[in-house]
Amino acid sequence: MTYNIKHGELSSLEAIASVIQGQAPDLVALQEVDVLTNRSGKVDQAARLGQLTGLNFAFVPSLTSFDGGQYGLALLSRYPIRSAQRIPLRSAAEQRVLALVEVELDAAHVVPVAITHFGTTGAAERLNQADDVKAALAGKPWALLGGDLNATPTESSITSLKALLSDAWTRGGSGSGYTQDASFPTRRIDYVMLGSAWTSPVTAAVVGASSQLDHRPVVTTLILPWSQTLFGDRAPANAVEEADTRAVEIGVRFRSNVAGTVQALRFYRGTGNANGYTARLWSSTGTLLAQVAVRDGRIPGWQEAPLPTPVSLSANTLYVVSYHTSNGLFARDVSGLASTVTSGNLTAPSSASVGGNGVFAYGGGGFPASSYKDANYWVDVRFVPSP
Repeated sequence: MTYNIKHGELSSLEAIASVIQGQAPDLVALQEVDVLTNRSGKVDQAARLGQLTGLNFAFVPSLTSFDGGQYGLALLSRYPIRSAQRIPLRSAAEQRVLALVEVELDAAHVVPVAITHFGTTGAAERLNQADDVKAALAGKPWALLGGDLNATPTESSITSLKALLSDAWTRGGSGSGYTQDASFPTRRIDYVMLGSAWTSPVTAAVVGASSQLDHRPVVTTLILPWSQTLFGDRAPANAVEEADTRAVEIGVRFRSNVAGTVQALRFYRGTGNANGYTARLWSSTGTLLAQVAVRDGRIPGWQEAPLPTPVSLSANTLYVVSYHTSNGLFARDVSGLASTVTSGNLTAPSSASVGGNGVFAYGGGGFPASSYKDANYWVDVRFVPSP
């Protein structure tokens, strides 16, 4: 999310936090943040919003001495923050900066998250600032940039930035994307931009927050390219099919639109299941490609087992992922696959389009090929696209 909060002048920090929490973002780029200024009652707004949302925070001042405190940019993050850097931008009037924050998404991936607020003196100033941002983010293909750029999409500063970064709204937004002013927006000046490594599909939306501030926030959803799943952390509506206690192999047909590898197999487990699971990956015709024993994880919840050797998948080719439960009691949502499910590069096709999805086979663990009521059995893979 990117959000210009106008130092809470038009609303309370509690109301702003409520807007943020309503979207449950992992990263929030904030502009116009006061820290210990007189006008904001000596409140550290970055820390207070972190407290209200339960997120980690970092503050980077644009103005290091302002009204008894500081004024600038902040990041709220569900992930650990490793460092924060202040990079001054060429400014014709009020000093503008780039906040460059390193965020640890997991042990192998620390990504640069950049926040900025471009100037208001004219297009020439903003073009200089865009060039400074590009210089700071050069060689950082995993960079994310959020901010109030005070420029519409056709201005030279935005065109310049798009030589290095892609515009999330252009890739995955619907409609005008107008964000300002909040009560009746007529301009798109708030952006999320992505480095070249973010190749997975993107969605973007403007949040309908009209009374809190003078900008509406933009929220972008990204699929981590190095770790994709069909269902993520979603949970089934019916986590335990209590009426069925027979031994059964249940699964989901799926494909990827790019080549890559399956790193792990996963499924959602409710309460009451017997111990001892085996998960399997098959070709569409029933050739067993991999199988792995699944150790119990959090119950209820997603169980996941890494494959000893990742399995290569071809693009646009149908596969089946399944697991065997000896006493049924599996997750099942009737009609859950009546429509196509797409997440990142992965797709579980609609049941009618592939002759049935999800699939099952009663007994000791054979290839599941039968289907009933377009049910989703909540079986999944962890997939990594090829570079």
